[in-house]
Amino acid sequence: MDLLRFFRRPNKTDNLFDKFPDGVLIVSLEGKIIDANAKAVDMFKTSVTDMEGKFFSAYVDGGSGLLNKIVSQKRPMISRVKIKNSDDDHYFEISATRDTIEQSVYVSLRDVTHNYKMQNMVNGQFEIAKNIIDEKNNYLVNISGEILSSLATIDGFSRALSDGVGGVLVDKQMKYINIINKNAKELTCDLEKLFNVFRLESNLYQYNFRNFDIVNLLNGIVKQYETLFLRKKMLFDYNYSSLASRACFLDQSVFEYVIKSILDVFLTNSQVGKVTLSAGNPPLAFLESHEFDGKVSQDSASYILFEMKASELFFDEEELQTIFEPYCCLNKNKRPISTKLSFVLMKKFIKHLKGDIWVYSKPAFGTMVSFVVPVERR
Repeated sequence: MDLLRFFRRPNKTDNLFDKFPDGVLIVSLEGKIIDANAKAVDMFKTSVTDMEGKFFSAYVDGGSGLLNKIVSQKRPMISRVKIKNSDDDHYFEISATRDTIEQSVYVSLRDVTHNYKMQNMVNGQFEIAKNIIDEKNNYLVNISGEILSSLATIDGFSRALSDGVGGVLVDKQMKYINIINKNAKELTCDLEKLFNVFRLESNLYQYNFRNFDIVNLLNGIVKQYETLFLRKKMLFDYNYSSLASRACFLDQSVFEYVIKSILDVFLTNSQVGKVTLSAGNPPLAFLESHEFDGKVSQDSASYILFEMKASELFFDEEELQTIFEPYCCLNKNKRPISTKLSFVLMKKFIKHLKGDIWVYSKPAFGTMVSFVVPVERR
C-alpha cells in the first residue's frame, strides 16, 4: 500500500489526514508549510490558516537544514520548537520523508518535551555528581600521604615506647601502648586499602606490565604464608605444578597483591581449618561457560586459574551479593573493614588485568575464591 497517498490530501474536506495520532506537516521543498493536520495544529497551539505559507523554520529550530538531515540519514531527531504564546522550551521528535513526485516533504511530529527535559536533568545531575566524586577522590588521594604519615608516627613512637626508649613502663602502661600500636596498624591497613579504592576510581593508579616468572613469585608467597598459618595452627596446602608455563606478562605487584589479599582474608577471618591454594591452566570449557570476555587466544595455556579455599570460613548470601560493592555496609556482620575493601580491590585489579573473579561460600564447604586472568597481554 502507498502510504504517502494519505498525505496528498487533494480534497481539504477529507478528514483522513486529521486522524493520524501524531502531528503531521506537509512542507514544500523550499521549506514552506503547505498543510497541517489537526494534531499538529493543536501541538503548536495555532491554526492551519496561520501555519500555511510560513517557513518550517518559523516553528522548528533548524528549519529546512534539519529536514534534509533527517531525510538523508533516515532517522528521527529531536529539536526545540516554538509554541504560540509560550515562553517555555518545547521539544518535538521529528521524522521526515521526501516525496519527489509531489515535490514535498512529509513531516511527523511527536512531543517529547517532558522526557527530553527529564533526560537532560538526569544527565546534568549525573555529570555534577561525577565531577564531585572525581574531585573528592583526587583530593583524598592527594592527602593520603599526610594521613598515613601521621599514623606511621603514632605507630613508630608507640613501638619505641614499648621497646623502652622512653624508660621502663609498668604493666598497665605497656598494655595501653600495645593497644595504641595495634589500632594504629589496623587503621593504617584499612586506610591504605581505602585510598587505593579512591586511586583506582580516579584512574590515578599506575600499572606496570612486564614479564616475570610466576612460579618463583608463588614460591615466595607460599614460603611467607606457611609461617603465618603455622602460627595459627592452620593447615596450608598448595599445588601449582600443572602450570604449563612459568612465563607471565602482567603487573607483578598487582598480581601478588591479589593473591596475598585472599590469603590475608583467610588469615583474618579464620581461626581453625585448612587453607588450600591451587593454580593451573583452565580448560576452554571453563572459559566458555563463564563467558570470559578477556580472551587472549583459543589456547587455554594463555590463561591461569586460581582456586583458593578456606574450609572454615563462611559468608552468607547477603554478604556475597554485595561483596564487591565498595560502599555497601552490612551492619549485622562484624567483618573487619579491610576484608570488605580487599574484595573490592581484588575485583577492580583483576578486571583491569582482563580477568574475572568469583566467590563461593557454603556452611559445610567453606569459602572458595576463584579468579582467572590472561597471562599474555596482546
